Amino acid sequence: MTAMPQQHDVVDLLTADHREVQDLFEGYRTSADPGQRRLLVDRITVELVRHSVAEEQYLYPTVRKALPNGDEVAEREIEELLEAERILGDLDRLDPADRRFDSLVRDLFDVVSMHIRGEEDVIFPELRERLTAEERLALGLRVGEAKTATPTRPYPGRGRGGGEPDGTGAGGESGGASGEAASGEGVSKGRPLAERVRDWLAGPS
Repeated sequence: MTAMPQQHDVVDLLTADHREVQDLFEGYRTSADPGQRRLLVDRITVELVRHSVAEEQYLYPTVRKALPNGDEVAEREIEELLEAERILGDLDRLDPADRRFDSLVRDLFDVVSMHIRGEEDVIFPELRERLTAEERLALGLRVGEAKTATPTRPYPGRGRGGGEPDGTGAGGESGGASGEAASGEGVSKGRPLAERVRDWLAGPS
């Protein structure tokens, strides 16, 4: 049985997301091993896509209604997340030993840092001012549920069995059938990981 997500203020929940991704970037910065760097970028991909999907579903509709210039703010943040996913798509097609890989990760870090600043400096203070504590808790519960939802389809990972990257090797480059191929899901391994994670989170069409 899947445990119900704990109820947290949406601002606290998403701020914790930001710190987790920043820690993954720091791990990348301090690692010189190409395989470990690939694992970390795969982890960053999964966390960013989960974060993006939850925000698109619940945070930004609230931002559009609650903030005076909510539409403009939401569109800017969504565009930054889309740019991050475009960079992730480029990274997915490169070997970590490629000299372009590290440059793209720095570009990704810059985009993600801009997104974090936009939320923590503008959106989150506004939400604390304009929403009640109960409203923020209710929104946090919905965001948490979206982030922890476990679709019935196998996870579209790189390694054997399609297991979710956990930093222990599930995101490795070993051969063999992926989870989605073994299950007949038919998702192309040639598609960027971020796209496959989005499809996985969406569940059956």
